[in-house]
Amino acid sequence: MDQSHGFKVVGPGCLKRRPYQLLGVLFKRWRRERILANFLFNTLKAMVVLAGGLSILSQIPQFNGAFATLLTGSGIAALAIGLAAQESLANAINGIVLTISKPFDVGDRVHLMSGSITGFVENITLRHTVVRTFINSRIIIPNSVINKEMIENSDFTEERASAFIDAVITHDSDLELACQTMADVIGAHPDYVDPREPGDTKSPRVAVYVRALSVFGVELRASMWTRTVAINFLACSDARRALKLAFDEAGIKFATGEAAALPPATS
Repeated sequence: MDQSHGFKVVGPGCLKRRPYQLLGVLFKRWRRERILANFLFNTLKAMVVLAGGLSILSQIPQFNGAFATLLTGSGIAALAIGLAAQESLANAINGIVLTISKPFDVGDRVHLMSGSITGFVENITLRHTVVRTFINSRIIIPNSVINKEMIENSDFTEERASAFIDAVITHDSDLELACQTMADVIGAHPDYVDPREPGDTKSPRVAVYVRALSVFGVELRASMWTRTVAINFLACSDARRALKLAFDEAGIKFATGEAAALPPATS
């Protein structure tokens, strides 16, 4: 290294690194635009590989002759190649559209309505989008397919997520005590976030609603709000477990699958 001029002399070993590895270093700064960075990275990687392959093949005289003959003497071959590349070109164009419109980003939880596919977006390439499911498998979806899909994105505008917690208690249980206990249990969870707007002191921190009055019992419903959808399922599981223990301690009985006894009819 030449210290007097303030720059490093690059050794020949550095030049042996593949170009797309160098591109990966550049894209590390694009963390906030992950879907754009992934798409551009994969596009440039494909271009580098294609250019490298053509460069190698161009050094072979037999290939040059065959390629020139193909270009000058066969319009049918060119048409066949165009038709074969039509689907790949459609996937690439749809990939560009997805990158620009950004209906989802890498890491977003999405649900494809028609295909009933739910998972987290992991990557997007020239050809396809990769979705990781809850069982840690990967679904490879062509860009031309996912661009036509109706997509539910849990992280599109904000990361907060909500899920219902339901409980059905018997008619002879203390309704007000049950509602208060349910609100206390959910609100005490460390991952619960207050959904109220700043300055709203009139609305309860945890709202518990009587969803229905049925022959089986009184149906209660509250919402578990968390910072992200990724932790919501576990938070709901913890809250349901704590709610069962709290109801048992307070003497609040859960309704069974049998209908409650009705008073006899009077003539």
